[in-house]
Amino acid sequence: MPNLGPAEIIIILIVFAVIAAIIVGLLVIAVRLAAGRKPQPRPADLATRARALKAGGQAERATLLVCSETGMSHDDAACFVLTL
Repeated sequence: MPNLGPAEIIIILIVFAVIAAIIVGLLVIAVRLAAGRKPQPRPADLATRARALKAGGQAERATLLVCSETGMSHDDAACFVLTL
């Protein structure tokens, strides 16, 4: 293997610098694109959904919702909905 002279070493360093600059540029673009996205809205928690059903006159449906998502008995879920 031949020895590398100063010119060859400079060329290799320039190639590595260009590759590093491209990678940094792609990372900057990716971060800017990701920052522009809006986060997904979080689904309302159980109490908020049950409260909305109760306010809409659907207390029994709110009770069934609490039962299905928590495993509470119907009586316990009804007490929970009444306290909302």
